[in-house]
Amino acid sequence: MRIIAGKNKGKRLKSLDRRDVRPTSDRTKEALFNILGPDVVGTRCLDLYAGFGGLGIEAISRGANEVTFIEQNKQIAKTIDQNIASVSYQDQSKVIVDDVLKALRRLRGHFELIFMDPPYKEIELYTKTLDRISQYNLLHPTGIIIVEHQAKADLDWPADYVVIKERNYGKSTLTLLRGASDNG
Repeated sequence: MRIIAGKNKGKRLKSLDRRDVRPTSDRTKEALFNILGPDVVGTRCLDLYAGFGGLGIEAISRGANEVTFIEQNKQIAKTIDQNIASVSYQDQSKVIVDDVLKALRRLRGHFELIFMDPPYKEIELYTKTLDRISQYNLLHPTGIIIVEHQAKADLDWPADYVVIKERNYGKSTLTLLRGASDNG
């Protein structure tokens, strides 16, 4: 796992050999950030089911102002902290160790980019998480939610969101969502 571009391009990030964590591949991460382009600069981001923090750290490297990471597993969250320290992003990062659905209710303000990568097999988490984001009004009116999911997953997106882009990368699919009330 490495940072693809930006101020820390090429920097390797620490990960653990665990079956319960599936880091976003470099190919998928590069494609995602090519889609987002300069829209990352100056944003406030949320990295849900953060794993080792690769997406959020990539966002900071590419110019995001801040990222809040939420990861339930303490050992994995410690690895996020180590990765953040290795690139000196502590002032731009906050790591919350908690269940995502519980942690969302404590957040305040809007996020322009929300990365969401729940465990593939826990299909119900996709809808539950999106519903909570809407319930707590966490998505900026022009913000984007990036959902990574299994390519063959049959997901129904809540009515609060519209799909603006969907791309397949091997066994993974990236679906980009906006709030349904956004006209942008």
